[in-house]
Amino acid sequence: MRWAARLDRLIPDLSATLLRFPVPAVLSLALCVYVNIEGIDGGGGTMVAAGAAAGFLASGAAHLFAEGRGLGRGMAVLLALAAAGSVGLLGYFVRLFDTNLVFLFAGLIPLVMIAPFLHAGARQEALWLFNLRFGLTVLIAALIGILFAVGLSGIVEALNVLFGAGIGDLHEHIWLTAMALVAPIYGLSLMPRSLTEEIAIASHKGALLERGISVLINYIAVPVIAVYALILHAYAVKIGLDRELPKGQIATMVSIFAIGGTAIWLIAWPWRDQGTRLLRLFMRSWFFLLILPAVLLGLAIARRLADYGVTPDRYGVVLVAVWVAALTAYLAIRRNRADMRAIIGAAAVLLLVGSAGPMGANGLTFRSQFQRLIAILEQTGVLRDGAIHTPPKPLPQDQSSGGYSIVYALRDIGALDRLRPLFAGDAKSPFATDFTDWSLAQALTERFGFTASTLPADYLNYSANRPLSLDISTGSLLLGPFQAAQRYDQLPQKPMTAEFNGTTLTILLVKQTITLPLDELMAEIRKRLSTDAATQPPVSFTVRPGVTMVVDSIYGNTQSTPPLSSLRFWLIVPQAGTAPAATP
Repeated sequence: MRWAARLDRLIPDLSATLLRFPVPAVLSLALCVYVNIEGIDGGGGTMVAAGAAAGFLASGAAHLFAEGRGLGRGMAVLLALAAAGSVGLLGYFVRLFDTNLVFLFAGLIPLVMIAPFLHAGARQEALWLFNLRFGLTVLIAALIGILFAVGLSGIVEALNVLFGAGIGDLHEHIWLTAMALVAPIYGLSLMPRSLTEEIAIASHKGALLERGISVLINYIAVPVIAVYALILHAYAVKIGLDRELPKGQIATMVSIFAIGGTAIWLIAWPWRDQGTRLLRLFMRSWFFLLILPAVLLGLAIARRLADYGVTPDRYGVVLVAVWVAALTAYLAIRRNRADMRAIIGAAAVLLLVGSAGPMGANGLTFRSQFQRLIAILEQTGVLRDGAIHTPPKPLPQDQSSGGYSIVYALRDIGALDRLRPLFAGDAKSPFATDFTDWSLAQALTERFGFTASTLPADYLNYSANRPLSLDISTGSLLLGPFQAAQRYDQLPQKPMTAEFNGTTLTILLVKQTITLPLDELMAEIRKRLSTDAATQPPVSFTVRPGVTMVVDSIYGNTQSTPPLSSLRFWLIVPQAGTAPAATP
């Protein structure tokens, strides 16, 4: 009883928390025990953590759903177990179910937000207040977990430094415990208890929290989103006048606009009749502001899908486009009477549907990219008669770079192993070696003859990947490495430095200064680059009689000022040219 009282003081209302959320609490404790015994890494530990975290959120949503509908404790536990089991399997068996964890967790969070209010008669004011408190709960729980870990890690480090305790390996266990147990249990203990209490802005007028949120939405968030809307609509007019499709980055901009603007609309809901004139106009007109950006988003993502196929990122943009289209129609009908559950719930459903299965983000990505890969392999003759053959050298650059991107897109979703049947009976199969996913991707691109796409003509970017052997004549010195730095002023140079301004690289040695025009230097380097970045040795050339420059890393853009961003090189110079100056 004494220990229970102490735990109850440490974690507020611990017993009530365990009774209210038994399944998430047990999952949190089990995960803590597991990671402290087995650790967490890129293999099984990560899968267990993902499954437990997904089950934690799903079971928490189930408990809140049961609580909101007034179901008994036994039924709540059964629902939570079913939710934890089904969703936890999606998080653990990622490759079996083609699970995209980003979509899965992104869908579970809004599900928790509306779970207690999925019943008739739920009040909008109560849902808004619950989610305000839920957001504060997440922040406080995260802060408590960090403080717990930092505090104990500090104690361990002090014992190691002052007494040589040799217990430094506890740091990992402390942080794992903080993430798996302390923060989640505290979060559960702080979850809002009242599901019917409603927000009444008038009664909180002048309170610290009300003033903070009011200033944020009235004078910062809404004006920013209004300016953003003007920019996007002006861009839409430009597209119409120029008769050209939107560029690739417009999808990201419109997605941020739609998600951020809707979040502001939800946060501003209690001030819909009391805010500034701009805020009240925003609350009535938000659906109008979404129409043109939604069209831009549809055009942009349709073009990207046609050119490059499906990826999880593009799949996410498609979900945003569908959500925006539905939201536009819904808000056009309901306006200020819109049900926040429908807005948040639609996002949750789309994300969860897209998180797993053959029609999910990873499933569609594999099918789309695999079809593109087979087409490239057949066009280049690498795949003939159902077998992989030695690729011709070099492959056309567009097919080579496209195939390279496809292999790494499949690596990102953990689908490289599905290419194994292409190498059936092949003695040189990359799958014959126990590669990591990264090494396997490299082996596959080499086997297919793919290389990374070359940069546009304006860009210069490479780091040497092979050694270079040079004969250095007797009496010469090898100096370096020099790391060129941009010069912002005319302060005196120190001996043996390299720096550049907008037009010139200046190399100061002990007795001589070498200046090189940047445009000529970069052109000289570009001429010596290999078409295969994986086999690129350092570049060497003569910069003046008797002086050789060896460059092993450079990055720049000839259309920028300065055109050079970074440069690392060595110099081979005659020994006499670097002798110290004689004393006068």
